[in-house]
Amino acid sequence: MAVVVAAVVVAWSSGFLRERADLSDAGDGGALPTPNGGRPTTSDVDQPPGSDGGDDRVAYYDTVVDALPDQEAFTVLVVAGATREEVAQALGVDLAAPVDVDDVWDDDETTGWASIDIAGGVLAVEPTGYGDPALDTLRALSAEGRAAAVLRTNIQAHERFGAARDGELLFDDDEFMYVEDPSIVPAEIRPLFDLVWDDLESDGPIDLDGPNPTAVALAMSEVVTGVVVRGDDLAEVGEAQHFKAPSLVYGQSLED
Repeated sequence: MAVVVAAVVVAWSSGFLRERADLSDAGDGGALPTPNGGRPTTSDVDQPPGSDGGDDRVAYYDTVVDALPDQEAFTVLVVAGATREEVAQALGVDLAAPVDVDDVWDDDETTGWASIDIAGGVLAVEPTGYGDPALDTLRALSAEGRAAAVLRTNIQAHERFGAARDGELLFDDDEFMYVEDPSIVPAEIRPLFDLVWDDLESDGPIDLDGPNPTAVALAMSEVVTGVVVRGDDLAEVGEAQHFKAPSLVYGQSLED
């Protein structure tokens, strides 16, 4: 991209809670291949050492984020109960238009998404931090009993976290660590959120040794979706084929 420059790759994870026999909605590119040919379950992956939404879970994801090729710009999307084709369709991904991840910076209006199947759902990523889904897309991804979460950072250091379940938005903020009223944060993720919340009205010292916000966002994603993301998943999706998709859609959705 010419104007919005930044990079990181990360793609789509595994395990379907449900599959569709008819993949015609995937577009002219047809159905996406399933490398493992099976349906992994959560028992197939290493679980976080803690299950209480606290420091142990964050410590687990602190090691996972090391698998990101670039931690300064990326979008990570986790959708529970969906197929890769459903996620691609919702994001407007053109499965007939593969792109080289190094070329996505050449056009301000497009980016590239990659995806893989992981246990319990789909892991999808794009490398610029400007291709994150619009609010209506996040709702749509979570419809019909599914759940979805997105975390994003870009070269402006805007760190977004958004989550939806059953077609309803649970939480979303372009700079989630700086929300003015933390009471809007759902109770299920509030203990994790509090680990990185920065009260801009406070006169207290800034905690420069606090948890990695990306690790906390991944932990919150797990709480909402029930899907565990592994470092191997992020590494695999970073190597997966990226496909052309629209960019700068989230900001436009905030203006609507």
